[in-house]
Amino acid sequence: MKTISKSKYILYKKCPKLFWNSINNPIIMPEPDEAAQGVFEDGKIVGDYAKKYFDNTVDVTTFDKNGNLNIGKMIALTVEELQDGINTIAEASFNYDNIFCSVDLLHPVEGGYEIYEVKASTSISNYHIMDIAFQKHVLELAGLNIVNCFILNINNKYIRQGDLDLHKLFNKTKVDNDELFIYTLNNIENEINELNFILENEQPNIEISQNCKSSKCQLFEYCHSHLPKPNVFDIYDMRGCYSKIKKGIITFEDVINNNIKLGKYQKVQIESYLNNITLTVDKEAVNSFLNKLKYPIYHLDFESITPPVPLSDNAWPYEQITTQYSLHIEHEDGSLDHKEFLGDSVDPRREIALQLCEDIPMDSCVMAFNKSFECKRLEELASLYPDLNVHLLNISNNIVDLADPFSDASYYHKDMGKRYSIKSVLPALYPNDPELDYHSLPGVHNGTEAKNIYLKMLSSDENTKKEIRHGLLEYCKLDTLAMVKILKKLKESIN
Repeated sequence: MKTISKSKYILYKKCPKLFWNSINNPIIMPEPDEAAQGVFEDGKIVGDYAKKYFDNTVDVTTFDKNGNLNIGKMIALTVEELQDGINTIAEASFNYDNIFCSVDLLHPVEGGYEIYEVKASTSISNYHIMDIAFQKHVLELAGLNIVNCFILNINNKYIRQGDLDLHKLFNKTKVDNDELFIYTLNNIENEINELNFILENEQPNIEISQNCKSSKCQLFEYCHSHLPKPNVFDIYDMRGCYSKIKKGIITFEDVINNNIKLGKYQKVQIESYLNNITLTVDKEAVNSFLNKLKYPIYHLDFESITPPVPLSDNAWPYEQITTQYSLHIEHEDGSLDHKEFLGDSVDPRREIALQLCEDIPMDSCVMAFNKSFECKRLEELASLYPDLNVHLLNISNNIVDLADPFSDASYYHKDMGKRYSIKSVLPALYPNDPELDYHSLPGVHNGTEAKNIYLKMLSSDENTKKEIRHGLLEYCKLDTLAMVKILKKLKESIN
């Protein structure tokens, strides 16, 4: 009989097919991408802080020589700590009849124990409640009396002042009387029997549905592979894809033949594919956009981090901390100057704000791609530093969004597909250009990687720090060079 853990149980609750494959066919499960890895790292950071929530906490986490969790050793150490009955146990581990779970914090109280499940999120989901109900079920099977069950999750209203206050950082929510918690406990024994039945049989036949997309399922590509390519999922901002598929509206041709109401981008995208049109340009709209510009143009791009635990005073969980910018200054004769800033602390925003005001004069024509991010960061900096407020807001108010001609399909290249991000537009306009290839960059290839690696840089040795800094600078520099190159194509399109 195969072991069922709480994480596998949650996969079952999401989709029996996902659960079956995670155990019987894990090879088809994709490796976590940078975003998923970042979420994992945030969870680890938050978990480590939670281990300090109680005094006298003993962590029984143990690894074998290969770096894998030594479950047997962790269970044995848990038994030893339970015999003493004094300490809070972090990662207390139990296995009963091939049902396994580790408890984030198992806290001894009068009459038994309390379970504390730690989540790095700022809200509590149904899956979190089902997760802790699974733990209570296993621990009670193992003979423990569970008095209370709590979820500790991040309080995003907490603003750090001085030393970190863990009891303000975490929201503590008692879930024992929650309807879903009670329902899960009452039904979990039958569900575990069903889990074992599923594992011993063929892969469940689960039809694709809205749940596949809403849960961002790891098997999305696998379960949708029977659909012809391209299909309705490949159309920009297409709503109601699953209801369309049920009606037999699957391909681009089906969408046209059934007179589905479409927006401008969708129309241009579909027409480009069906008629093999490489480039569509609305010269009047592009010219109108270009007329907004004046030289020199300051091409600006920010990078930031969002630490789950505030690392400095006046910061809060998951606050956007701007750490870096690149600035390509384009003159009317086509010549370029480049300036850049990369922080060297957990909160370099004051230094960034000062340098921005020095590098970008008042009333300059500033350009960003999808400018909302840059504008929001500038507004935050302006709020933080009243002495720089006027200059920073002036920069924000003068930003032109380079994404505008692409978002409304005034300029559309068929290789953009359903996306108009800079990572989609650039290779469509400059295919196979090694100078503009994000994949060939040293170490950092996208914004998520940049965010994930910044704090690692601060704690690295000098050689590693130098290497990471180089990677971060080259990545951000390419973002603004890309803007220069993209703008060049827009200019060429109206000639």
